[in-house]
Order: sequence, then C-alpha cells, then structure tokens
Amino acid sequence: MEPTSESTDRRVRRTKELLRSALLSLILEKGYDKVTVQDLLDRADVGRSTFYAHYRDKDELLMSGFEEVRAALAEERDAAETGRKGSSEFLEPLVALFRHVDGHRHLWTAMARKGGVDMVIRILSDSATDLVRTHLRLQLGEADVDPVRFDAAVQFVVGAFMALLIWWVESDVPYSPEEIHSAFRRMAAPGVRRFLTREARAGSAERPT
Repeated sequence: MEPTSESTDRRVRRTKELLRSALLSLILEKGYDKVTVQDLLDRADVGRSTFYAHYRDKDELLMSGFEEVRAALAEERDAAETGRKGSSEFLEPLVALFRHVDGHRHLWTAMARKGGVDMVIRILSDSATDLVRTHLRLQLGEADVDPVRFDAAVQFVVGAFMALLIWWVESDVPYSPEEIHSAFRRMAAPGVRRFLTREARAGSAERPT
C-alpha cells in the first residue's frame, strides 16, 4: 500500500522533531560549535540522506527551531495589519519576544557559554525588526512620516530592545517578561513617539541634526 500524504507528513514532522530534540540535547552537553551533523544523525538515529532532505546544515536546523516564535510574531504582525490590535499600547507587541526568550533561558545560556548565540541574536533581531516596522506603521496611521526618520526609529527601537534583552537574560535580572517589557516601554516609547509625531517634525528640520 502506498503511503498517504497524511502518513508522510507525520513521518516528516517526527523526523524534524527528533533532529531538533537531538540538537538541543547536544548543545546543552557540548556546545553548539562542537556539534557535527554526524552527532545529530547518531543521536536522532536518522540517516544522512534523510537529514539533507530537510536541512542544508546544522545552522538551518537551528533556525527551524525558531518557527514557533516567528509564527507568534507573524500573528502579532498580521493582527496589526488587519487592525485587530489598533488600540494596543505603543511598542506593546514586543512583550511576545521577551516571553519567548524567557521560556528558553536554558538554551540561551548554553549557547552563550558554548557558541551559537550570535545566530540566535540575528534571528530574534530580524523578527523584532519585522514586527516593529508593522507596529509603528499602524500606530502612525496616515501620518506623513519622513522615511529616513521612520527607519531611524525602527533601528533605535530594535537596537535598544536587543541590548536590554541580552542584559536581562545574561545578568539573570529578577524581572518577569512583563516587568522588563514595561521598563523598556517607559524608556523607549516617549522619545520614539515624539520623534515621529507631526508636531515634533513641524518645529525641526526635515531630518535630525
């Protein structure tokens, strides 16, 4: 009997779960930089051809493990685009990233000490940038914002967010995701809002000096 598409999908999902689980356990044991594809094959009991049918290398496997957070942020972004969260507080959606990282502190700590965290930071930064761009556009509505100012604001928000996120995790600051997010909003929101509002632009040069 030929396998059905449903059974094939189940088998693919199981294989990917085995590989992600193997990667996580190996990172915790020996550090990301020392993990090889052969280590993954041995731990997950998966053939080499099967691995390469799904992933180019261990970096792509690592990135696939962030599908959950990307999906959550995409949902936040889509909600913003359709106006379902039009009344949300300024910079509110970024709490989702604080919560995600808090739920994976053990992995973050292992990678910070043993390699691989730079890739995680890049993934989170890209996700945050996508979310912040959409959120700010929604918050500004039809305002005619200078594109250079807008890009500067996005870069500032994401840079400040990532710096605070890394400090929070690596220093083991005793704040909940909601508390550290609240602190971030109190520091960042007033200045960013003023920088982008029509009133602030009316009394200054078209571009910041």
